[in-house]
Amino acid sequence: MSNLPVEQRAGGIVFRKENDKIELLLVTSNSNRDRWIIPAGHVEAGETPAETALREVKEEAGVEADILSNLGLLEYIWYHSNQKTLIETNLYLMKYIKTVVTNPEGRQVSFFDYEQTKSLNMWNESRTFLEKAYEKIKSSEH
Repeated sequence: MSNLPVEQRAGGIVFRKENDKIELLLVTSNSNRDRWIIPAGHVEAGETPAETALREVKEEAGVEADILSNLGLLEYIWYHSNQKTLIETNLYLMKYIKTVVTNPEGRQVSFFDYEQTKSLNMWNESRTFLEKAYEKIKSSEH
């Protein structure tokens, strides 16, 4: 195991169906407005990862959603101020309910069909989880 400090995070891959198409919700990163990310953030004291995921989706994307399942743990190393940190993010599959805030935190928020996500500027790890979410949604339709 690593001796790196660990940061616990949680987030959600939110989807909706529009005109029989599955659409996935992404937001722009605060550190790079050209990069699309899955809404996620720090697990606060006294919060469960699921509670964090719902809160972060609302704060970063301005939407309310229901958790359908746990998609697993996204892990990566983050370099910040000459410090390496292991980021562990619990990701949840969520079904869109409604938009409650537009332009949250100054971010762009958009739904994309799965094919569109393939050409977006995003981390490969995020892309892997979007594929996992998409396959799970498709397999539960029948």
